[in-house]
Amino acid sequence: MTQYLSVSGDSVPNKFKFYRYFALTIIVIIILVVILSKSGAIDFNILKHDLYKSFLFIVSFLILPLIGFPFSALLVAIGIEFNYIIGLLVMASIIPIHLVFSFWIVNRFFRERIKRSLQAKKFKIFDIPANRYLEYTFIFMIVPVVPYAMKNYLLPASGVPFRYYFIIGWTIQSALGAPFVVLGEAASKLDYQVLFALLLLFLALYFVMRKLKRRYFNVIAKDDAKY
Repeated sequence: MTQYLSVSGDSVPNKFKFYRYFALTIIVIIILVVILSKSGAIDFNILKHDLYKSFLFIVSFLILPLIGFPFSALLVAIGIEFNYIIGLLVMASIIPIHLVFSFWIVNRFFRERIKRSLQAKKFKIFDIPANRYLEYTFIFMIVPVVPYAMKNYLLPASGVPFRYYFIIGWTIQSALGAPFVVLGEAASKLDYQVLFALLLLFLALYFVMRKLKRRYFNVIAKDDAKY
């Protein structure tokens, strides 16, 4: 393992903890509303399917993550609106659009502004040698330090080649997002066996990601960063 992958970081306060709690709260509310509606406890007309509403879901999924709305909550909504196969196809089709748009707009308009920002200075994205771009991109995408949109905007400003950014971003974010789509469909079908299995999966992912964050935080962020 290279010197950039061997640094282990201590647990630090996470500046985006509120954002994660906000996303989790939205997901829990969505799941509860769906379960209560499907079980007949409440009548929620928005859960009734129609073409216009499906179109609005897709447009929202296309636009809202670009302005920072929690991506995971939208994935759950996509899983509720469609079955998991269509939901996964929608996700796998829109993530590349997010990546291409983010890469283009950052390099066309905002790269220098991002480089001067206080947030960007907390990370090592401008200090990584070119021969470490592949490793850094992989770690930055998979370790849960910053939200989806911020990852998509910070990495292009670093000078990471588009091929690394696009292929790794598409692969990792699709893999991490898939369980949320399945969660949405399981809730809409009141499939409690799948919901329980996903609960176990999310618990396992939580501990894995927590360990990855502790090990690789200092690979991504500078020593004085507080997240």
